[in-house]
Amino acid sequence: MPASLALLVVVVAVSLHPLARSRTRAALDGLEGAHGEFLDARLSLFPLRYTVTHLKIRNLETRVREPFFYAESVTVDLRWASLFRGRLVGSIDAHGVKMVLEQPKPGGKLRLPSLSDLVPVAAVLERLQLTKGEVLYAWVREQNQPILWFHDIEATLENLGSRPGLTEGPLVLNARGQFVRQGTMRVSVTAEPFATPLVFAGEAVAEDVDLSQMNPYIAATKGVKLTPGAFSMKMSFASKNGRLTGTVDPHLTGTEIQSADEDLGSKLTALLGKISLTVSGQTEGTRPSGRIAVSDDFRDPSLQLVPVLEKTIENGFLLGMQESLKRAYAGPPGKQPDQAKPEATPLKTQQP
Repeated sequence: MPASLALLVVVVAVSLHPLARSRTRAALDGLEGAHGEFLDARLSLFPLRYTVTHLKIRNLETRVREPFFYAESVTVDLRWASLFRGRLVGSIDAHGVKMVLEQPKPGGKLRLPSLSDLVPVAAVLERLQLTKGEVLYAWVREQNQPILWFHDIEATLENLGSRPGLTEGPLVLNARGQFVRQGTMRVSVTAEPFATPLVFAGEAVAEDVDLSQMNPYIAATKGVKLTPGAFSMKMSFASKNGRLTGTVDPHLTGTEIQSADEDLGSKLTALLGKISLTVSGQTEGTRPSGRIAVSDDFRDPSLQLVPVLEKTIENGFLLGMQESLKRAYAGPPGKQPDQAKPEATPLKTQQP
């Protein structure tokens, strides 16, 4: 190698590190309504790889101390061959990611930027690999600001394009995590991210979840608490032509309703709750097997995939929890008098 070429290679290699740091700093400084910081950023040409470590992004208007987003490391690998064809194609490996999601303002609706706005070039994410992830839900507008914690999340996201026509086949998501101290949750989804009305299908599974772990939220909002037990649920769902259909199959053992504290009002609330569950009828859509048919209307063209999908799974989980508690006091479907519930239960994902 000629001395001049060797010198050029050294100069380029040395300059990549400060370039990666300065461009990362500029990108974070350009965030609206948020502040970002990081420990280090590096760029290599062979392979074409960018890595940032200890990345933190904080919302400027927040009621929690933790950053909205944190990652121990994020590595982006790109393909040189695709760059020469005017397209970004690559993968992302994210480790130690923690997200804090706050309870929205009353009446507020989550509106995400479009993929084409986030990535204004033709790009394909072949695979996102997430390891050791965490999600913290914070009800910041409730008494004592109760939280729920999902941890040890392992997830993959495959086949996502920044605009229509860049990928063949649907987007595929698979995720698994631990629920607080006891219980696991799994989600598998396929979706057409640019379809209108929304098109997606999948299943969500909860196994051996101790519902008493939700007592900080239940006590703050309902005035009662649950004793330890084991809750399991399988939910399947599919949205086609703007119509959601699916089933929720819940099972619960060991859990009872108690007063949140020893005062008379709390005890009365718990007693009325038990009475209400005992005398209430079957949930609409309940089949003799115990499965509950669910439905929803997604024909509104303004609906977005991510918020709708999250709310569909959340409402299915809450429906399963509510119905399993009801059955603990009123008895299983086969022992209740009103069996005919042909209409599916609306999940009401568009209601606050």
